[in-house]
Amino acid sequence: MFMINLEEIIEARDRLREKSPLVHAITHPIAINMVANVILFMGAKAICAAHPEEVAEIVGMSDCLSVSLGNITSERMVAIDEACHAANGKNIPLTIDMVGVGASTLRYKFANKLLSKYKFDLIKGNASEIRALASGASNAKGIDVGKADELKGANIEKISMKACELAKKYHTIVLVTGKTDLVVGENSYFTIDNGVENLSKITGTGCMLTAMISSFMAVTDPVSAAICGLLVMEIAAEKIDTDRLYTFFVNLMDEISLISNEEISKKAKVREIKF
Repeated sequence: MFMINLEEIIEARDRLREKSPLVHAITHPIAINMVANVILFMGAKAICAAHPEEVAEIVGMSDCLSVSLGNITSERMVAIDEACHAANGKNIPLTIDMVGVGASTLRYKFANKLLSKYKFDLIKGNASEIRALASGASNAKGIDVGKADELKGANIEKISMKACELAKKYHTIVLVTGKTDLVVGENSYFTIDNGVENLSKITGTGCMLTAMISSFMAVTDPVSAAICGLLVMEIAAEKIDTDRLYTFFVNLMDEISLISNEEISKKAKVREIKF
C-alpha cells in the first residue's frame, strides 16, 4: 500500500474552473443532456458535436475529447473514427468509454479497430467490458456488468490483471468501474471504495463520469483525472443519497458543483497496490 497526495489531485477542480477548457464529448442521445450539463457545472465548456463532416474541425478547437460506444449508430461510428484521428493529430487527451463491448459483436470489433489505430490516454469500462477487451469473453448482461464479473472478493485481483494487460498493450490507463473502482496502470493500480448503489440505478451516470474525467484530463494527468472524477461524483452521491431516485439525480447534479475539496479529501477511500 502506498500513499498519494489527494489534496493535489483534487485541486484539479480549481484548475478546471480557472482554465475552463472546451470539452468535446461524442456521446449518445440517452445521456447527452446530462453529459453537457455536468461539464458546465464543473466550470468547463461543453460541445457534443457528432456529425462526421464537422467533428475534426471541432476537435481542432477543443482541449480534450471523449467518445462513447453507447447506443451506437453507423453515423456516430464514422464520427468517432474521424474525431479520434484528429485528436491524435492535435495531441490532446483522448478517452474512450467501452459501453456494450461485452454484449455486441459490432461494438467489440469497432472498439478493437479503434484501439489498433489510435492512442487513447484512458480506456473506461465496467468489469465485463474490460474482460471482453482483454480476453474476448465476458459475462456481460447487456451494457451492465455480469454477476460473475462483479468487482468484489477475488475478482478484484483477477480483473485488475486483465486491465493491466490492456494498459501494457496499449500504453494507457484503464478505469474499471464497479462497487470498487480500479484505476489501472502498467505497474500498479488504485482502488476507490466510495459511492452508493443508487448511482447504478440512474441511466447516464457512467457517461457523466466519463465526461468529468475527460474534463479533468485537460488540466492534469489521466490517473489523477480518473481518481478526481470518481471521488467528486461518488462522494457527492454519498452526501445526498436518498431512496427518491429522481430527487437523488437532481441533487447529485447540484452537489457535483457544490461539494468542497475538503469534504472530498476527508471522505476519500483510495489506496494504491503494486503488481
